[in-house]
Amino acid sequence: MFYTIVKILVLPPTSFFVLFVFGLLLRRWAPRIGRVYLWSLLVVVYLSTTPFAAGELMAPLQPYGPVDLQHTDPEVEAIVVLGAGVHFGAPEYRPPTAEAAAEDTAGGLTLQRLQYAAFLAKATDKPILVSGGPSGSMLGHSVAEAMRRTLERDFGVQVRWTEGVSRSTQANARLSATQLRSAGVRKFYLVTHAWHMPRAMISFEGTGLEAVPAPTRFVFRSDMFWRDFLPSANAFGTTYYAVHEWLGIAWYRLRG
Repeated sequence: MFYTIVKILVLPPTSFFVLFVFGLLLRRWAPRIGRVYLWSLLVVVYLSTTPFAAGELMAPLQPYGPVDLQHTDPEVEAIVVLGAGVHFGAPEYRPPTAEAAAEDTAGGLTLQRLQYAAFLAKATDKPILVSGGPSGSMLGHSVAEAMRRTLERDFGVQVRWTEGVSRSTQANARLSATQLRSAGVRKFYLVTHAWHMPRAMISFEGTGLEAVPAPTRFVFRSDMFWRDFLPSANAFGTTYYAVHEWLGIAWYRLRG
């Protein structure tokens, strides 16, 4: 609970409201400094909504290139896909039986990872492990189970291992590694968003296994076109994920 509250407060957009309130108080105590602070905050908020700033924040988070399918690693034995949320109770996927409840499906970010994992599995013929524990307050619903259902039903790809307990990327790594070691797997492709890959790779350090980055959904720098400096809801979402990852990496490094 404490972690969730802190996360909400330090990430945009809530952090901007907190900083704005601080600016109003500062303006009462030191009017000149307060005015400079508030105008500076306005510039930061504006930049956070532009494709230009979003791309600049994301670019350093994507050091790993895509997997070269022309020269795949022969030592890789499996594919690990990290979850990123669930879409609860999708009525459009309700089974035809009258008494059946609506099913949970993969959330948007999770679905993007699954799409590439399915493609990679068909290209390499490697078995898949899906990882993701309970999402939000729905304790009986794991991300991994929704991932398994989505892969098998919608992509026609079977899942060999399911890790449905973890609640963080570090736990994803630790618990997935336990299952892989039991199965004799020592090297695997790790599928997640390109901008999430650095934190995922940090999490798998020290597990005794070798993760080979298999990133998807790259975010590219802007072309410096005039539209790249106009506010955009999509750009603000990209900024949110970039700030989330930068803070996450800093926290992981701080904790060692």
